[in-house]
Amino acid sequence: MEISSLREHWATFRSTLAGVLLCVVLPGCQVGYYGQAVKGHWSLMGKREPVVDVLNDASTSPELADQLRFSQQVIAFAGEALSLPAEDVYHQYVALEQDAVVWNVLAAPAYSLTPKTWCYLMIGCVSYRGYFDKDRATREADALAEDGMDTFVGGAIAYSTLGWFADPLTTPMLERSRPSLAQLLIHELVHRKVYIKDDTRFNESLATLVGREGAVDYFAHSGEPLSAAYWQQREQVQDAFMAIVQATRAALKELYASAQEADALAREKTRILQQARDRFARDSQAQPALKAYAGFFDGRLNNARLNGVSDYNDYVPAFARLLDQCQRDWGCFWQQVDNLVALTLAQRTDALEGLAWN
Repeated sequence: MEISSLREHWATFRSTLAGVLLCVVLPGCQVGYYGQAVKGHWSLMGKREPVVDVLNDASTSPELADQLRFSQQVIAFAGEALSLPAEDVYHQYVALEQDAVVWNVLAAPAYSLTPKTWCYLMIGCVSYRGYFDKDRATREADALAEDGMDTFVGGAIAYSTLGWFADPLTTPMLERSRPSLAQLLIHELVHRKVYIKDDTRFNESLATLVGREGAVDYFAHSGEPLSAAYWQQREQVQDAFMAIVQATRAALKELYASAQEADALAREKTRILQQARDRFARDSQAQPALKAYAGFFDGRLNNARLNGVSDYNDYVPAFARLLDQCQRDWGCFWQQVDNLVALTLAQRTDALEGLAWN
């Protein structure tokens, strides 16, 4: 069984041309950053080919053709059955040799789980900063690390322009398993339907839940249904991974609130992070499929990376409860989501936390 790695879930750096135009008249605006975003985005858009043309090209490999046809079936299903905005999106393809489209920088103070945020014109503040150039992302992360921040750079194989442009399919997207590709496409379409400024965790957790459950519905209604055991095993592995992450974050949160001296904080932080690695090693022996997350624990493990996982997953149980309450009726579900969108950030957080625990 294939389990999507965390890296595959990293997504959605948003760029907006309107932001660049406004930048020239706003003091202190980072023209260089917006410039690379526009240059990278338009470079990608300039390489697009209509999917139908790629399918009609005799040189297209059977594997690529199969994935392209599959993607179009998922997009059509998402529009019809999940009420997602699927018009004029993912009907074009960009061939890429690299394994990511953008690279996202995440950061947090060394002794805090409060993520650093970056604010952008039109879309508000988010807990990551995206670059089309990996070296630039690495330099940004290194500069933040020199200031004492925990940092992480993660490659994203897709990003959403929130409906401003016709987002294309890319080679890294199509190199996934079919269940993972269906989940990714639906995840990205959610951002075109619902996006709240200054609430990354709401946006990403919602897209994660709809991506997961939308993929379940697609395969249940397609000609190639997957067994219930397949989805149950995927969920069990994800739950096991999240249990380690949540326990680690809880221990770190308690530590950071203890007001100890810096040396003591550093020692205890190192112990807690090693404890997470040791738990993963034990749990993955009992549940071998969990080894799909080995890269997460073998690599840089710190506040920034833990925050990234939480942004994509913390409210998933709450949204799952809403879908259950609606008896998997997507019209009902989206109405409940609209009700949450209408709340203030504090009210919305309280409501989601209440759903998750009740």
